[in-house]
Formats: sequence, C-alpha cells, structure tokens
Amino acid sequence: MTVIETIRNKQKSVPVIDAVPLPHRPEMLLIGCVDARLNIEDIGIPYGKAIIYRNIAALVAGIGRRSGDRLSEAAALEFAVNVMKVRDIVVMGHTDCGGIQACLHGAPGDTGHIHKYLEPLEGVRTEVVKRGGNIEAQARAMEEAAVRQSVMNLMSYPAVATAVKAGRLTLHGWVINTASRRISEMNPATGKFAVMV
Repeated sequence: MTVIETIRNKQKSVPVIDAVPLPHRPEMLLIGCVDARLNIEDIGIPYGKAIIYRNIAALVAGIGRRSGDRLSEAAALEFAVNVMKVRDIVVMGHTDCGGIQACLHGAPGDTGHIHKYLEPLEGVRTEVVKRGGNIEAQARAMEEAAVRQSVMNLMSYPAVATAVKAGRLTLHGWVINTASRRISEMNPATGKFAVMV
C-alpha cells in the first residue's frame, strides 16, 4: 500500500463534521530540514505549540545574501515574531543531512537550484574543509557550522533583531541525531554544541 492509499484509508474513518479547531497559540518557531525521517513529535513539542518551517538543511539565508532574499523565509519569520509573538526560534539541523552532503560534496544530477540555494553556506564550508578530517568528521562539523551560521543570519531580519534586543525572543541552535533523536544544543556564548540536558 502506498502512502497516499494509507492516507485515503485513514481519512475514511475521520468523521465529516464542522469542528472548531483549537486556538493557534504557538510559543516557538522551529526551522527544520525537509528530511522525511524527522518527526516533531519525537522531539517532545506539544501539539500546536510550534510553527514549523522546513527547508533543505534548515537553512536561514538571511537578508542580502548572494543567493538573494528569500520571501518565504522572511514572511515566516515576520509571521512568527510579529503576529504570533513566539518566544523562541530554533534552527534544528540533523545528522546524515542530504543538504549538508550536497554542500560538502555536490549533489548528483541536475542540481543548479540546490547549488544556488546552498550558497549562503559556502564560507562555513570552506572553513570546515580547510580544517580537514575524514568525511564523517567534516559532515559533523558542517552540520554544526550550518546551524551556527543560520542562527547568526536570523539577526539580519529586523523583526528578529528588534525582538531579541527587547528581550522578547531567544534564538537556539540544535542538531538532532537522526538515529537516536538526541539533540545537541549550541551554547550561544561559545557556539559549541553539547548534548541537551
């Protein structure tokens, strides 16, 4: 049975009634990767408490980057910060990320758009490769570097910068292990990652 067929079967058991949805009062914006293995319920976020914005490699390009301004990114941030008044923004990368692998080693096939999309990470990629190490070590370093860069890029948006400076918003950087679901959290003062406790 395909995924679509599974969904159709599940929908048959959902009653057809006009129901009133629960109020939409998220407390955080989670910027995560599109990887299909990542389920926010595994993280422990209660239902309805997070706005979820997903893209390749959980990348925040920022305003004025070489790849151009990203309207979807900007709109999601303004909505979360200025309309929903979230208290936290989390950039959550993950291990075994195809976007990070594409940034480090290129992507197979016709990937001109992916290459352009990943341009905001070229500087951190250069630094990671310069430090050396085996492929796995470089991937781990790049996962953290990409999150660190994206958290910094959040501050290029006036809505975010204003809320952070006013003490209404806190920024977080996480890397979740795709296999174990353990999160490593970035220390905002040092930029180093450690397992969340």
